[in-house]
Order: sequence, then C-alpha cells, then structure tokens
Amino acid sequence: MSSQPLPPSSAANGHDALEEAQFRARMARLGSDPAVRRRPRNPRAAGRGGFRLGWKGWLVVDSLIVLLVVAAVVAWPPIQACRHQDKTTGFYAGDSVDRCIRRGIAERIDRADQRLKALVRGSGR
Repeated sequence: MSSQPLPPSSAANGHDALEEAQFRARMARLGSDPAVRRRPRNPRAAGRGGFRLGWKGWLVVDSLIVLLVVAAVVAWPPIQACRHQDKTTGFYAGDSVDRCIRRGIAERIDRADQRLKALVRGSGR
C-alpha cells in the first residue's frame, strides 16, 4: 500500500481518504512508518553503550543494598557501645573491642532470631 492519499471520488470516500491521510501522517510522526525513518530520540540507545542491566542484574543490586542496610542496622549499635565502653571504663583482662563487637552482633542476631520464631509461632508480643 502506498503512502499517498487516495483521490476522493465521493463524500464517503473523501472522508475515508482524509482519515487515512491523517492516520499515515500520525504514523510517520511516531516513526512506525517504515518509509520514514527518523533519528532515535535517545542517542545512548543508538548503540553508543551505556549502563543497562536486566531484571536479574537489578535484583542483585537491590539485594546487595538491602543486605548492606541490614548489616549496618545490626552492627552499628554494638560498635558504638563497645567504643564508648573502651573510652569510658575499659574492658576486663582478656577482653577487647573486637570481641565486644562480635559478642554484641551475635546477641542482636540471636535476639532477632528469637523474635522471628515467636512471631511465626504466634506467641509473645
């Protein structure tokens, strides 16, 4: 089918020809008419590269962000508490800041585990 409008032969055909001409003009503006090719609007999509990830890649990125936030929420309070204790009162013989931090993180993980178990069982508050 050509992209030229049909000559009107009657009033009904004239209206159809006008509609077809308007339709083809819209399609040419949108770029879906194969006879009329335009430059892509996004020059990066034209093959110049760019940072593109599929849904699996973004799933990995989102998962890493969530893990980092959870790790920070779990680790930050024990780290600050142990640093404060080191500066103010110190530790007993054989104890250190590293052991205090590891013990504090383990306690927070155990407490969270117990709360999740209680939530699953439906007991406790």
